[in-house]
Amino acid sequence: MINWRRVLSIMRKEWWHITRDKMSFILLLVSPVLVLITMGYAFSIDITNVGIGVLDHDRSTMSRQYINQLRSTDALRMEAFPENLQDVDRLLMRGDVKAVVIIPKGFARDLQSGDTATVQVIVDGTDPNTAGHAIEHVGAHTENFAARQMEAQLSQAGYSASLEPPIDLRVRSWYNPSLRYTVSMIPALVGVVLSVPAMAASLALSREREWGTLEGLIATPIGRFELILGKLIPYVLAGLLSVPLCIATAVYLYRVTFQGSFLLYMLLALLFLFATMSIAMLISVFIKSQQAAIMASMMIFLFSGFFMSGLLIPFSLMGPLLQMEALLLPTTHFVIISRSIFVKGAGLAELRGFAIALLAIGLLFFVLTSLLFKKKL
Repeated sequence: MINWRRVLSIMRKEWWHITRDKMSFILLLVSPVLVLITMGYAFSIDITNVGIGVLDHDRSTMSRQYINQLRSTDALRMEAFPENLQDVDRLLMRGDVKAVVIIPKGFARDLQSGDTATVQVIVDGTDPNTAGHAIEHVGAHTENFAARQMEAQLSQAGYSASLEPPIDLRVRSWYNPSLRYTVSMIPALVGVVLSVPAMAASLALSREREWGTLEGLIATPIGRFELILGKLIPYVLAGLLSVPLCIATAVYLYRVTFQGSFLLYMLLALLFLFATMSIAMLISVFIKSQQAAIMASMMIFLFSGFFMSGLLIPFSLMGPLLQMEALLLPTTHFVIISRSIFVKGAGLAELRGFAIALLAIGLLFFVLTSLLFKKKL
């Protein structure tokens, strides 16, 4: 039977440690927001305004029209007009441009005669994401320009200038109409950075060992479950204070609209913090020093959170064994919860399974921690 007076005594003692120890206080309240700001800019910058060059060997009216087509949107930025291939090599080597479009001599003649005109695109392959962006948008502009030239030729020949495709494909993006990468990345990143407070919880018992105060706790009549519970609750409540700060950062700094219920998000964040803090307490049972506990919690929560939670690598691309390991991480479930509430406005009915998983993980590791903790030196 749990004696709640003893639990409250441990809670008061641990809360005093949290507010008194600057490292614990920063890890619990400030660091999630700082990590979100830092990593948010690193992971969620939408690629646009990519600098390109054009080597125009044709120098015709039609080639100039094609160049104007390439610069008609902010996806590509016309940066240079090299005169020869040596200039192209120099521009790419120095990184002044990420791609160069080469228009051959006879470009206008081939288009006007109905022959196939050749255009070459040379990209800087050291940055595949930017190179892919340049290839995609140069290709789209080229197709648009070619279609308009074909319409003009048909109109001159006396045919209808309207080319209606046999299939009218209409694409509509729900939840993220502009397909902004930030809208998907920032809510998922919130789910990862909220595991940072667990690093402070991993110091709970190792700090007692280093300070020599664990003997006093062992000598008291408090039970193992009461001790672990009394240490766990203050960290969960303190970590919960950083949740509104992270939400406000996502909404006001990164302009991500919060579509769902704030109370539901806080409730599920409470389950997530309970699960992560339980794992952190288990770490503190086995690891004696605070430095080693910090390193172990970083490996478990941050590194695995980035690479195994579905944040960077889609869950469907992982192998069966890696998927099983990922499902044991609370971050995997909360990344889905955070994205669903933020972007889709999902409710508890859609997220019930993930909530149950977080509760099960938390109870499993809490019981394991309580059973494995020995009240002896």
